[in-house]
Amino acid sequence: MFLLYCALAYFAGLTLGRLAWSAGFMSCGFPPWLWMGPLLLLPFVSLINRWQTSPDASPLRWPQSAGFRPPPSTLWTRGLLTALALCALGGALRYAANPLTPCWDETDLAFYNLPADRAFDDSAPDVRLEGYVSSYPLVDGTRQRFHVTVTKLTGAGQVQVIDGVLRLTTSAEARYVYGQPLRIRGRLTTPPVFEDFSYREYLARKGVHSLLYSAQITPMAGPRQGRAYLRAVYGFRARGENALNRLLPEPYAALANGMLLGIEAAIPDDLYDQFNLTGTSHVIVISGSNVALISGLIMALAARLLGRRRAVLPTLAAIGLYALLVGGDAAVMRAALMGGLFVTALALNRSSTALVSLAAACWAMTLVNPLTLWDVGFQLSSAATAGLILFSPAITAGFGRLVPGFGGPLLAESGASAQALTVRTQSLARGLVEDGLLVTIAANVTTLPLVVYYFGRLSVVSLLTNLLISPVQPYIMLWGSGGVLAGAAGLDWLAQPLLWIPWFSLVWTVAMVRWTAALPGASLAVSSYGLGALILTYAVIFGMHWRGQLSEGGHSLLRRLHAGALVRLAGPATAGVLAVLALLLWRMALTQPDGRLHVHFLDIGQGDGILIATPSGRQLLIDGGAEPERLLGELGATLPFWDRTIDVLLLTHPDADHMAGQTSVPGRFNVTYALDTPVSRADPAAEIWRERVARGGAKLVAQEADGWIDLGDGVGLWILWPPPGGFEHEHADNENSLVAKLVYGDFSVLLTGDAGLPSEDVWLAQDAPVQAAVLKVGHHGSSSATSPEFVEAVDPAVAVIQVGADNDYGHPAQEVLATLDGRLVLRNDQAGRITISSDGRRMWIREEAK
Repeated sequence: MFLLYCALAYFAGLTLGRLAWSAGFMSCGFPPWLWMGPLLLLPFVSLINRWQTSPDASPLRWPQSAGFRPPPSTLWTRGLLTALALCALGGALRYAANPLTPCWDETDLAFYNLPADRAFDDSAPDVRLEGYVSSYPLVDGTRQRFHVTVTKLTGAGQVQVIDGVLRLTTSAEARYVYGQPLRIRGRLTTPPVFEDFSYREYLARKGVHSLLYSAQITPMAGPRQGRAYLRAVYGFRARGENALNRLLPEPYAALANGMLLGIEAAIPDDLYDQFNLTGTSHVIVISGSNVALISGLIMALAARLLGRRRAVLPTLAAIGLYALLVGGDAAVMRAALMGGLFVTALALNRSSTALVSLAAACWAMTLVNPLTLWDVGFQLSSAATAGLILFSPAITAGFGRLVPGFGGPLLAESGASAQALTVRTQSLARGLVEDGLLVTIAANVTTLPLVVYYFGRLSVVSLLTNLLISPVQPYIMLWGSGGVLAGAAGLDWLAQPLLWIPWFSLVWTVAMVRWTAALPGASLAVSSYGLGALILTYAVIFGMHWRGQLSEGGHSLLRRLHAGALVRLAGPATAGVLAVLALLLWRMALTQPDGRLHVHFLDIGQGDGILIATPSGRQLLIDGGAEPERLLGELGATLPFWDRTIDVLLLTHPDADHMAGQTSVPGRFNVTYALDTPVSRADPAAEIWRERVARGGAKLVAQEADGWIDLGDGVGLWILWPPPGGFEHEHADNENSLVAKLVYGDFSVLLTGDAGLPSEDVWLAQDAPVQAAVLKVGHHGSSSATSPEFVEAVDPAVAVIQVGADNDYGHPAQEVLATLDGRLVLRNDQAGRITISSDGRRMWIREEAK
């Protein structure tokens, strides 16, 4: 336990070093290597302690043997105190070598930072920089963010060689990759400190001390920079991400990316909040269970091929590559280090003391980056692991005493077949309770105080939700990993069926999280829980556990994580997979076309997005709103999970609230045809849409008035507008919207895009065939469209307004609502997704509010 004591003293030294630095007792000038001195003396103290302490004695007892006179116990105590003092001093000096706010000079990028409050000051001077993308770019809807390692600052005819890393956020239209050289210009500022969150400290822990606003980016010619192995790892990560995005509907693709690849940027905010509220966000974050699974599988395979000792290096390499693949944040690196220590100990026939391994992993990480100690994810991950080590055995044993037979042997009293069935049933039940509930209780004992301290909330439903979702998490990891590997290799035909099982598990997980999050009192706000209360809480928790010395009851935990989990899954997993496959078959049967036409007015906020499904299942998507993630989420909820095709994309006009969301579709679905107008094709704003469509392999076809598209099953799309050559008007983009009439028997829908009063006047003058049962109200209900004369000509029974809640435009206008008075008016901001179905004679309406 000597290592554990020293690690704790080192952490205390880091804390004291931060306090001393903040108070001004420590400042610039310390040699960056000075912290090594005290720590290099530790082996000598350790050797003295080993010489003075018997192998079978506790640390506070002295060995008694013939001919040996033990020194006084006070001498041992002084040796231990000396070691602890050296660790604490090393920690304080280590912080001084890499503080939160270093001392910058002209060779550091942060030296040129503007104050944080000038980030949006257009009069602030710009800087011109050269560097390369040094992180995996994360795309969130229409934006992407990444780090740039800067090598040069240019200006006034001079080039200054500098060193530093900045973070920037830019449009996702042009995608960047790791190692890509860039020339950038913008406002360089210090990261801000908010009232309840220090963004400056958060970025400093990642080695980033600068933000760049209003970035103008110019890719540079030349070879990719950065590390070659990271280029390879991130290339695989990108292929895996693309495979999940192509083959899974949203929001399950975003969740799978978070759970399997550590890419959490695309998870909808409201869904992430529900995971936080229910205390289940740990399943999204890459953690020790993922590392245990990877190392266990690789170790088992390599041991068969190479032998146990030779299997160590491939397993350690796999753990390291996996940690890099998923982003290498603090929690992942902690889990990877612990996994590596366990694998090494197992191969060498050494016992792996879990608590000491945890201390060693945390110490190693804070030696590399002392600011990691204040990373909330690192603290929660380490606290959860400590809780499992210290409390899981006692909680499991206590539950066994409360529930007779839980901790005993798995036996049945009847015949062999009944006994086998009873054994498997008991094993499955025990696994569900132990992994789903008892392990969660053990982890929550040590993490709840931190959660309440940092987030001010206490989840009441955490245990219930974890019990419900824990059984399906192994299926997500095992089958999902197989799907990622197959998809990254380009084997979509294999990856898609492999991902069906994770998809069903993700559906169950999301359903349970949303259900429990909606329960009354699911989460309680806790105020006035400060640092003193946090320290007192942990003092009580560990005071109850420690009685004289640390318990070592949790030493077998890692072995159970690596081997036991896989063994436990072997029996129940077969039954579980068969059950999931049966449910998938039923789901596929229930989502087959039902012989009706379905028109889905998607709930995509302030914008248009309409999905049409013909009686035999062909699909046409008109526009897609401004937010790709919202459109993809609506498509995921509407389309069958197994169907990753859209037959036709139709773009009415290239305004962002119609086009931006649709640009993400060709990368997620197999698109056959893409329709636009000659006017849109001449608009530079639509270039990104055309480029994405072409990249996806769809055939681009221009449409104009009097066109007809046969969708099969007697369904047709009659193109009414724009006229050949376009329509001249000051608002040419809206007035040249593609307007179409969907026809199926006696049922019809008039789809008007953003066309307004000028276009309507022309249609009325030309006696255009605008009469329809359903009217998609033009321009989101703006007063610039939908005249009384036009509504009278259309004579709709139903009017649908695609409009976002609390939008900035005041849509829909009161005069438009007055014009539609007396007809059934449906609005996405009130009803959510609106689906109108028809058999060609009758129609059915369904509202699906969230």
